[in-house]
Amino acid sequence: MKTQAVALEPHAVNAQSYALQELTFPQVLARWAQRSPHKVFLTETASGRSFTYGELNAWTDRVAHALAGFGVSRGSHVGLLMGNSAEHLAAFLAISKIGAVSVPVNTAARGELLRYYLAQSDCETVIVDAALAARLQEVLGELPLLRRVLVLRTGEEGESGIEPGAGMAVADFHALVDAAPAAAFVPPVQPRFCDLVLIAYTSGTTGPSKGSMLSQAAALTYGTSAAEAQGYRASDIFYVCLPLFHNNALLAATGAALVCGASVVMSRRFSVSRFWGEIRESQATITNFLGAMSSFLWSQPPSPADTDHCLRLVSMAPTPKYAAEFEQRFGLRAMNNYGLSDYGMVTSFTQWDPRDKLGSIGRPRRGVQIAIVDDDDLELAPGEVGEMVLRFDDPWRGTMGYYKMPEATLNSRRNLWFHTGDRGMQDADGYLYFVDRKKDCIRRRGENISAFEVEQIICTHPDVADAAVFPVATPANDEEVAAVIVAKPGASLDELQLVEHCQRNMAYFMVPRYVQFRASLPTTMSQKVEKFKLRQELEAGLSQAWDREAAGVVLAR
Repeated sequence: MKTQAVALEPHAVNAQSYALQELTFPQVLARWAQRSPHKVFLTETASGRSFTYGELNAWTDRVAHALAGFGVSRGSHVGLLMGNSAEHLAAFLAISKIGAVSVPVNTAARGELLRYYLAQSDCETVIVDAALAARLQEVLGELPLLRRVLVLRTGEEGESGIEPGAGMAVADFHALVDAAPAAAFVPPVQPRFCDLVLIAYTSGTTGPSKGSMLSQAAALTYGTSAAEAQGYRASDIFYVCLPLFHNNALLAATGAALVCGASVVMSRRFSVSRFWGEIRESQATITNFLGAMSSFLWSQPPSPADTDHCLRLVSMAPTPKYAAEFEQRFGLRAMNNYGLSDYGMVTSFTQWDPRDKLGSIGRPRRGVQIAIVDDDDLELAPGEVGEMVLRFDDPWRGTMGYYKMPEATLNSRRNLWFHTGDRGMQDADGYLYFVDRKKDCIRRRGENISAFEVEQIICTHPDVADAAVFPVATPANDEEVAAVIVAKPGASLDELQLVEHCQRNMAYFMVPRYVQFRASLPTTMSQKVEKFKLRQELEAGLSQAWDREAAGVVLAR
């Protein structure tokens, strides 16, 4: 079980210059605020606002003062129900300065799913965009630990609808920050590299979504290990259009730029029509694709302007079959970074790796051990397919386990290896290839969806007796959510009613696209649903199922 280091580009930032104990967000931000105070770190494409390292450090000190004055203390949990904005990043950094814990929440969450995230993570405070406040209002009565709500207004919204009540303080984010001291923030206890800084929710497999606990060092290792493996430079500009509530945008992109002393250009969301314009205007050099993003761009008509940009590296996960042609058409290099929010980023396929290996997830990053094992955790020979298991050489680099789920934590780390639930293969040259997932999870447009969670919510409908949810493949190198439903005897439930129920209680991207009603579900002798049979049957002819998109149903986001 060997570790292979990826070569470091001569002009890249030496991420090894950080000692493990120096990996806290306050220390890293202060380092660059001192070295490059006038260098622009963050620019918003929507507003045009920009912040230098010095300005961001001073602003986050002020936000930390405001949050501390509002009652946020070391170790307390703060939910962030926010879209991409400078305020979102400032809140995260300020929370890290206090020594508190951020809980980023998917902005598509609503109803039971939103309640679960905030309740399971024990959030005492929530910072919410005014545009999303109505969703929070719907579940406030089911969050007994919640004591404080900060509402971020952009000036375009009306009243948030959230009023102070017994035991509940409500304040305006900007008003609170503007009234806070402008002095440097000095917490009673300085945050340490091993302190919990983030709870990131990852899709459940055989149970509800799990909150992965990241220390300050683990969160920043996303950036330091990527910078070392991929040769990121201080002169790089990272274009971030994925949501900050995901580790990819927050840690693998923004965090990587931070540890390098580089810059970030932040868009509110991915848009095919705006993508190349924002890339050109920002002079971005690096960006990350997830899911079908590459397919959407590839499917656009070729243009003489396809190479008119500064992008040099694009991470593609998964790497499409046409990656080599994509490189040639757009004049850039494709890379790949594999990891899980359950544990961390662990491999890299780099710009220097042989292009005949394109499609591989690369080789282990320095300080990471990876093995391919059978069901008994015995290592397999090169070329054999098995589960990928991981571990870091250093403590605190990987996640600390699942919040309030000790059994799941222990099971995932049996025999001192983290078990990914992903099956892979390693070739004779040490390159790893993702094959498929063992776990019951759906990957749709960059979002990990728990089939279990969708099934549980569907089964709360009074007319549903049973449900099986699973992925079906699409031509766009992505997956869609399919559901086979068994209705209760005598029920008159139809597809539209089912979708309406789903929309009220889950994120829009979780709502099944394909729905089929059956009298029963195929099961094994032990009564386990044979989803593979359902998937095979539907993929053989999707016209068998009702198609939400073909029916013209538009989901509210």
